[in-house]
Amino acid sequence: MKTSMFGARTKRQFNTSHLAVSTLALSAALGLSACGGSSPETVTPVPPAVESPAAGAESYTALKADGTMWVNQNEQKVSLRGINIGNWLSMELWMFDNGDNPLGENIPDQCSLEETLTERFGEAEKDRLIKLHRDSWFTEADWDVIAEAGFNVVRVPFPYSLIENDDAPMTLKDDAWEYLDWAVAEAKKREIYVVLDLHGAVGGQGVEQHTGCEGQNELWSNDSYQERTKWLWGEIAKHYQGEATVAGYGLLNEPWGTDSATLRDLSVELYDAIRAHDEEHVVILAGHNADGISAYGDPMDYGMENVAFEPHFYPGLFGWGEIGYNVHRDWLTCGENGDSGVCDWANRARKVYTPMLVGEMQPWNGLGEMGGEITRATFDTYNDLNWAGTAWSYKVATASGGLGNGTWGYVTNNGDQLITKAQTWGCAGWESTFANACDVPASSTTPYEGEGTKTMYLVIKTGGFNGVDVVYDSIQLNKDSDGTNIIVNGEFGSGAESSWTEVSLWGDPRNYEFGYSAGEFAGSDSGEALRVTSPAGSHALIYQAVEVEGGESYTLSGKFTDLGSSDTWAEIYLVPDMPQEWVDVTGRAIPSVNVNSSSIEEIEEYFSFFAIDEMDYVVNHWVKESLTSEESATIFTNIPGKASNLALDVSNSNVALSWDSAEGEVVGYKIYRSLAPRSGFEEIATVEANRYSDDTVSADTTYYYYVAAFNDTDEGYASEIMASGETFYTVPTKIEAESYSTAHPGVQTESAGDEGGGFNIGSFESGYWVDYDINVPSAGSYVMDFRLASQVGSVQFEVIVADQVLTTVTVPNTGGWQSYQTLSFDVELPEGRSTLRLRSVDNQWNLNWFEIKNP
Repeated sequence: MKTSMFGARTKRQFNTSHLAVSTLALSAALGLSACGGSSPETVTPVPPAVESPAAGAESYTALKADGTMWVNQNEQKVSLRGINIGNWLSMELWMFDNGDNPLGENIPDQCSLEETLTERFGEAEKDRLIKLHRDSWFTEADWDVIAEAGFNVVRVPFPYSLIENDDAPMTLKDDAWEYLDWAVAEAKKREIYVVLDLHGAVGGQGVEQHTGCEGQNELWSNDSYQERTKWLWGEIAKHYQGEATVAGYGLLNEPWGTDSATLRDLSVELYDAIRAHDEEHVVILAGHNADGISAYGDPMDYGMENVAFEPHFYPGLFGWGEIGYNVHRDWLTCGENGDSGVCDWANRARKVYTPMLVGEMQPWNGLGEMGGEITRATFDTYNDLNWAGTAWSYKVATASGGLGNGTWGYVTNNGDQLITKAQTWGCAGWESTFANACDVPASSTTPYEGEGTKTMYLVIKTGGFNGVDVVYDSIQLNKDSDGTNIIVNGEFGSGAESSWTEVSLWGDPRNYEFGYSAGEFAGSDSGEALRVTSPAGSHALIYQAVEVEGGESYTLSGKFTDLGSSDTWAEIYLVPDMPQEWVDVTGRAIPSVNVNSSSIEEIEEYFSFFAIDEMDYVVNHWVKESLTSEESATIFTNIPGKASNLALDVSNSNVALSWDSAEGEVVGYKIYRSLAPRSGFEEIATVEANRYSDDTVSADTTYYYYVAAFNDTDEGYASEIMASGETFYTVPTKIEAESYSTAHPGVQTESAGDEGGGFNIGSFESGYWVDYDINVPSAGSYVMDFRLASQVGSVQFEVIVADQVLTTVTVPNTGGWQSYQTLSFDVELPEGRSTLRLRSVDNQWNLNWFEIKNP
């Protein structure tokens, strides 16, 4: 047999010492008695079959699967913690500005983008523009950022069309290996592994836009497409056989478009196509179809060895709870009973004795500083379970920029350009300091993250539709480290106008009175100030250049007042580009483009903007600091016990809560309240004692409460939820989906994209159910309206009362998971109090609300 840098290949043997090591590591990592059973009091450890160095201390040699572990050629367990390079080779257009239609209407995906470019400019120019994007979005400097964060594996999503010539199927493009070879070479320089991920197969493996062409899903029904996909993996295997930098081959990203058995069968064929040329690389099987990894059983039963499973875990997203501490705690510490979350999946992996790659996850989104600790805890926990993990995603840009907006990206474009704002729609006749501005209060901002200094522009923009009369004064932009003010003539005395430049945007002339005698306003005597007036509609700005230092934070101070104008705005920005006549300053941190109509030069400029050496960028420093720290995360390590026996004493103006103490280290208790029984809870108080009195209630409203103990690092599980009043909904009534009394544990709540916002419930699988308590004054005929959404359609659920199926609802394809339609059904309801159950027959449908009406 051919010898390679992988060494001799041996058939996998079931080694009980590996299983023992895995189980003990899990128990130690989570502080539990082991997932799925109790450990004996005395355990004699079995000598490990492999070394287990600290994460990052392993030898950089080729990887293989060994039991449930990723192991290198020196027989060391390798703790893989990494990131995806999304929107590089496989484009997902939302990542350009974290919004809808960033490149123009009717351009939802890479296919429509390339079609539009081809129609407008021809095939050659389309290819050049796509190459320009790829050469800008991810560069050698980006590899350095990844290495500096301590990531040691990168998942590279790519479309089939990167390699295969669509005009001559099953032939290689002339530049087929240009980008993948470059990625492998750059990774090797930094001792980083690469996972090659087929993100979009020919014909599409689902209807989602991330396949490249939304709405297709033709791979499963087209024999030619399946043959081409097998050919493609064969070519990749031939090309990278013996390349130790490649950690494995990811066969298909998120193949939601078929059933699990079909997925398994095609995966076996793709595995065989690879093994015809490459017997050594790990083959990574998609493990997040409806049945997860259970559809495969033990891969050895299908002749597959040296394989791994790839699920995607997104706590807090896509219907999996709400973003925050609780959902990550429940996931990483196996839930309140210690048998769910990662424990459930670890048991599944051990049963089939196969490693796992969590190919996509997002542990910092929306969490701010806490996101760093949760990211570190996630990687530590996964590695203790022998799992690899790659976060989604390395870079995401947003229109307004900054970590508060670009949270999906480890790297994003810098933001915070709008630094204060007031307007008469929110606070007519305002008078305040910038720190207390009624619309956007001023706060500290880091305008430039690069090296050295940078020229930026402080912009004062004033406008209105029916006349303007606004006064500004005492404006300073102070460097936080030493208090240095970098604004000149922000007091606006006589002669100050020489420091400011005016730019017209639209409308009638306006007057800038730099020596206006403002007198006392916003808490102090102002002396001379700047008064901006205009008799009618106008929109203009003044600006001055300032020098900011890289990495330094600055705080804007000053004050402004409205002297009785209407329909008026007053805004201050700090922007990187000099303002131009007739070009509005909007605070958008990245340029905009419309591929349907913008010139080719404008499209070139847009794609070039995202190069890291061109774009002012910011790294999620909380994540970086946590990942590179020598200390493990402290979060989720000292979870207090559960407060119990919550009781409510209700009066017309007060709800008094009391409960029994929680066990463990407890500093105090957090009180949560909602108007719905299962969602929307907000913290209303923190107390040290075992009691609290809520006097902010209305007598005719039912409130729901729970209590949770906390300490310096963690928060305990919620007490039981108690209601202050009636919990049955009297018919006729409208009931929000999240206001259920009980539900199957798999049912999840998420923010609804429907009219009125709020929440919807989803993640329904066959047999999942949700219950609502209703009170029917009179038996008889009623109409039920359901507000429903589904991207797949032709899925059903039953409406049940007293074990009787009243009707079966068929949910159509509504055009998307958050595109809702209202369907009406006639039902017969019995008199009195009862439980109305919605029981899923199929899966993949969302419910926002339902209404029970008289006919």
